[in-house]
Amino acid sequence: MVELAEALDAEHAEAEYELRLAARLAELLVPAETALLIADDADRLTVAAASSERARDLAWQEARSGEGPSASCYPAGPAVFNQAILPGSPGSAGSAGSARWPRFAAAARAAGFGTVSALPMRRRGRAVGVIVVLGPGGYRLGAAEARLAQVLARAAAIAISRQREHLDAERTARQLQGALDSRVVIEQAKGAVAARLGISPEAAFELLRGYARRASRPLAKVAGEAVRGELPAQQLVAAQEGGRHRTATR
Repeated sequence: MVELAEALDAEHAEAEYELRLAARLAELLVPAETALLIADDADRLTVAAASSERARDLAWQEARSGEGPSASCYPAGPAVFNQAILPGSPGSAGSAGSARWPRFAAAARAAGFGTVSALPMRRRGRAVGVIVVLGPGGYRLGAAEARLAQVLARAAAIAISRQREHLDAERTARQLQGALDSRVVIEQAKGAVAARLGISPEAAFELLRGYARRASRPLAKVAGEAVRGELPAQQLVAAQEGGRHRTATR
């Protein structure tokens, strides 16, 4: 738990966290293999990490097809425990996965897996992703192991949700700061152009905005050039008069 928490301090924190989570789960649940599917911005499950190549390939196939244990429990379905995907697997609970998810079961059998469990990752009722546990024929996730996996699934959901909330807050702050900086530059440009031409700030703003529109350039960029003297005030007037002339001759 401590190691996983510290992983969030690293660069590319979420990706590092997901890789470590899949690896640690596989170590704790050996001989099972694990895959981690996380929801993207469009609320689609994508493969974030896996403890083996065959687990990753199977998870990708499920994500593309939308059929399998992850799709059954995401976003609001119950967890899947010890579902048989190899007909006749001893000790497996519930109906055969080959009937429930025929395409997934066929791919899982071809990869050498016999049972599957899928644990939803949720925080405050909001789904984040799914942890998939794949075992050989006859493998069974015991009660203690299932509880451990559920605890880690919940902890991971909290950690990933908080990390995303933090990044969203930082992104919003940058956007607000950028908007504020742009507004300050525009106000400065209005004052500078108004003083140079002896017109009102409102008229100066119309000159700046009209120039930016005709040149298809951001208003803040044009304003910055006007403040620094790189865009002479008379050029703004000339551009406006040229625009009026072209409109009148159409």
